[in-house]
Amino acid sequence: MLDHHKDTLVILAKNIAVEMHHHHAVQLVVSLDQPYNAVLDNQPIESVRGFLIDSDIPHACQSAGSTVLVISVDATSAKGRSLKSQLSKRTFILLDELFPAEAIDEFSSSYWRYCDSLQYEFDPLYFIHKLGHGQRNIAPFDERLLIAIDFINQHISKTIKVTDIARYVSLSESRLRHLFTEQVGIPLTKYILWVRVKVALRAMLKSDMTLSDAAHQAGFTDHAHFTRTFKRMFGVSPSLLLKYGHFLQIFGL
Repeated sequence: MLDHHKDTLVILAKNIAVEMHHHHAVQLVVSLDQPYNAVLDNQPIESVRGFLIDSDIPHACQSAGSTVLVISVDATSAKGRSLKSQLSKRTFILLDELFPAEAIDEFSSSYWRYCDSLQYEFDPLYFIHKLGHGQRNIAPFDERLLIAIDFINQHISKTIKVTDIARYVSLSESRLRHLFTEQVGIPLTKYILWVRVKVALRAMLKSDMTLSDAAHQAGFTDHAHFTRTFKRMFGVSPSLLLKYGHFLQIFGL
């Protein structure tokens, strides 16, 4: 089985305005300097310092001029499920509802101290660890879903049909779709697209692959299909994010 406990992507974005988008990860977004305006689940909110938002919820950030830490956690991972439990069926929660202002200030300060001198430590997953602490009563996935997720990751460079996954885990296609959405919180086909995007990102960041080659390795039909899917999930094109974003850490990609 793959280690889904490490399926986390951490991006530092500077001076990027992100259009309305939605993706299949649970996401924590934190400003490291000045607040920014956001639209969360179609609700305009001003002077946001950060937020936790569920998978597949539309949102946008007008963070031009701000330095923003974006942490995307796979909904099938232990951390992702823990974050979902923090939401308690809400679509999003502002960071200042979860942590006191002093904690947010110290987190931001620790990043800038780290930038000034590498002798200081900065843990970009600090809030993720805090939110996950003590979350022990989360029901395990159906074992057949774990097998299905592993099948997807093992065959992501190829065409994946839901009928093939269903046959592999000995479920009907309709039962598999229902079970996946019920327990993971997102449709199975959308999760497959999310995995393809992660694989393409890994190929671009860990090698000299072009966008086209990375897209094909991840099972996309072509470069245009990958770019459309990426922009729908991240609100910016992959080329723009690679130009203006800095990938601090990538776990499990």
